[in-house]
Amino acid sequence: MVKDLEYYDVLGVSPKASAIEIKKAYRKRAMETHPDKHPDDPDAQAKFQRVGEAYQVLSDEELRKRYDEFGKDYAIPQQGFTDAQEYFTAIFGGESFGDWIGEFSIFKQMNEMAEKEQEQEQGGPDGKMTKEQRAKAQEMEKKRREDVLKQIDELSVKLNKKIEDYMIAEKQGRLKEYEMKLHQEIEDMKLESFGLELLHLIAKVYHGRANDFIMSKKTLGISKFITGPVNNARSVKETYNLVSTGIEAQKSIKSMSEVDQDSLDEYEKAKFQNMMAGKALGVMWAMSKFELERKLKEVCNRILNDRHVSTSIRINKAKVMNFFAEQFERARRTPQEAEDARVFEELILGQQEKREKHHGIGIRLL
Repeated sequence: MVKDLEYYDVLGVSPKASAIEIKKAYRKRAMETHPDKHPDDPDAQAKFQRVGEAYQVLSDEELRKRYDEFGKDYAIPQQGFTDAQEYFTAIFGGESFGDWIGEFSIFKQMNEMAEKEQEQEQGGPDGKMTKEQRAKAQEMEKKRREDVLKQIDELSVKLNKKIEDYMIAEKQGRLKEYEMKLHQEIEDMKLESFGLELLHLIAKVYHGRANDFIMSKKTLGISKFITGPVNNARSVKETYNLVSTGIEAQKSIKSMSEVDQDSLDEYEKAKFQNMMAGKALGVMWAMSKFELERKLKEVCNRILNDRHVSTSIRINKAKVMNFFAEQFERARRTPQEAEDARVFEELILGQQEKREKHHGIGIRLL
């Protein structure tokens, strides 16, 4: 028996709702009550805050348990409730993918680049970076590389554990149970912003690395002489496409920045600003995918090239990678889920633009 139904009513779900149903309900209610959609409603912020509080409690397993048993006075986060706007923005970017891809936040990267470029513009008299600024930039890059290596270590352990759990479930005849759990996880991940693209990207890497490894063992390594140059050529092409995308976006943004926005009416100005933000977001997304793909390839290599494990076991692990890839590739959104994701991303992007203007940071690239 649930003591208090208020938070469930706020989100429009039953006390028996699953974590995925609660997340879907939150996204829908957050979009419906977002203050930007109700500029003339003085209570809009309060309504939006209630939706955020309800989700912060019901999305946390321990808080939800305390809420169900004792009511909301006993289900307050230790650090207090996060501001609804901040929380709304914070869950953008793939929180459900953590165990599969590590840290992945497009807007965090965007802010860091913007801040760095703003600092460069405030350099010496000739506009160049000062010695201190160069040292700081080098330190940031060193820290970034160390963080990527740390993530690769952690992700390798996590993926290996997922693979071994599958192999144990197969031995014990519990594959259906395992597959149902994975399916639920995929259903959650596909709702994230860019969720489908991330799932398909992971599938692409897993398939590529697993099949190359299996083929190399069947042909006693000869296939590496064939697939190696092909993969290298593909990597060069992808790098070229990424750089080209960045250069074209930079030209477009520079051209658009020269437009006199004061001469535009409110509708035209909003459309123009969305176009500018879209260019920036597109390049950051392309860069993020490129870096993520490299990181995931190294994770797979760590597992498949581990000489402390027998070849037969590594081949089986490659087959499990292919299984994961097949499940990820099958993920699809319903038309309603696709529309919700689009609107959600647009609202998030709008909040990000506001925050950057507040801090004096523009969306800048390259």
